[in-house]
Amino acid sequence: MPADITHAQFIERLGDTHEQRITDALVALEERITALMSAAPLKDGKLFDLEWALAARRDILQSITEEYLQVANNNVLQYQEAADSAAKMISKYVDFVGVSPELLSALKRQSFQGFEDIANTFLNDISNEVYQNTLTGRPVAESIKTIRQKINGVYAQSDKVEIQRLVDIAAAGGADAEDAIKKLHSVYAADKVGNNMRRYATQMVHDSLMQFDAAINVQAGIETGADKWKYYGSVIRDSRPFCKEHAGKVYTESQIREIWQGNWTGKAAGDPFIVRGGYNCRHHFRPYYSE
Repeated sequence: MPADITHAQFIERLGDTHEQRITDALVALEERITALMSAAPLKDGKLFDLEWALAARRDILQSITEEYLQVANNNVLQYQEAADSAAKMISKYVDFVGVSPELLSALKRQSFQGFEDIANTFLNDISNEVYQNTLTGRPVAESIKTIRQKINGVYAQSDKVEIQRLVDIAAAGGADAEDAIKKLHSVYAADKVGNNMRRYATQMVHDSLMQFDAAINVQAGIETGADKWKYYGSVIRDSRPFCKEHAGKVYTESQIREIWQGNWTGKAAGDPFIVRGGYNCRHHFRPYYSE
């Protein structure tokens, strides 16, 4: 198997592992914050204690740090394996021992900042929700439901067996996921909240790893004097038409920058060598050596 395909498959497997870890972490986070809310002081089943609500922010921060950020940090530490795989691939085409440890550390720090941004956003969102619900005396059961949805959206945990079964199907993806989501909405009125932590965190898992890998490949190409770049990766059913058109082709840098000036669905802002086909793109650039 070609070295670049072997590397691409390794990155996909690593990304799948990281996404499952984050998914599990968010389930644990949801349960932990639910337990915090369940222990809140109540009057007739309603929140009322503003002092408790203000103090709850500290507990929410601790929960996010221990359940989510710790897992994200462990994922980023494994980016070293992605760098080693990239170096092994490129060494098949040209003499190369790997990029500097200083660059690797800087790229890891940059990657982790993306996860921290999500944590800070939802810390504020959830904490404000708790305070406002307490200020207005909202029933704690309603508050818990809203917070579950802020964390995992349609994937919120449920004590109803049939809803939970459909949630599991939706979370797994695949051919049956869409039908499960439709049934959750139409039959059980289980809300799908698009602006949830799971949505952004799982996308960050994918894009962060892929952009880290892209940065390593670009730097390696610069250091080894590559004069062209190959755009490659798996072409699947839902691949963008843009990626299908260019996958497997070799371009110079000037050609890439000209082609990538165009617009297409899902295009992301940034340097084409880093963002590639856009959000959730599974394609790569690798150095290509004419000789």
